[in-house]
Amino acid sequence: MRQRPSYWRNAGRRMAIYGIPAPLFLLYLFWCRWPSMLTLYACTGVLACFVLLSRYGWTLPVLMQRILHRIRGNKVSGRPWWYRRFYD
Repeated sequence: MRQRPSYWRNAGRRMAIYGIPAPLFLLYLFWCRWPSMLTLYACTGVLACFVLLSRYGWTLPVLMQRILHRIRGNKVSGRPWWYRRFYD
């Protein structure tokens, strides 16, 4: 007899609509503040870019991790900077 997976496994996932993180839809709230067609097109363009990126596996958390890796560099030390500076 095969067991079904628990529905609690989905409790930790981020809410996404068509691969776009739900907080990015807050961009349309900015459109309500300055309602012009150019702003609407800009918001829709940003969301379309995120949909395109998510189709290839580059979601927002993945992009942030890649950017932080580029800033931080390849070598990650387990010691704080002050310990490396004064005691190594």
